[in-house]
Amino acid sequence: MKIIEEMYSFEMPDRWKDLVGVRHKGNHADLVLLWEEEPGCEGLLVRLKCLKRRKTKPDEYTELLGKLSGKDGERRYLYAAYGREGTVSEVNEDLYWRLRDQLWMVFDSLRPAEGYDWEPV
Repeated sequence: MKIIEEMYSFEMPDRWKDLVGVRHKGNHADLVLLWEEEPGCEGLLVRLKCLKRRKTKPDEYTELLGKLSGKDGERRYLYAAYGREGTVSEVNEDLYWRLRDQLWMVFDSLRPAEGYDWEPV
């Protein structure tokens, strides 16, 4: 399944169809576990965030994926911010880690939108 954002697109593996959904919020896309029903657990697998500035001190849950550059000089840094402790219930914890280990497939599928260049890290 191809997901198209303003400055980039990515693909989720077909086998994730009934496991992972996408929520769009402003400048980021959240990949969430669909089966998460426990109150207080949002099911966040990873948040893809486009930021104007590069983080000088990213925390242990944040990874720089690359840089998007527009023809007009616009520049955005694309980060993966992983779910933290408590974002998934104990019932879904094993599923969370299995899917998180497979996120490289999503990251490898990142492509710039028309008018942008992509420089992966």
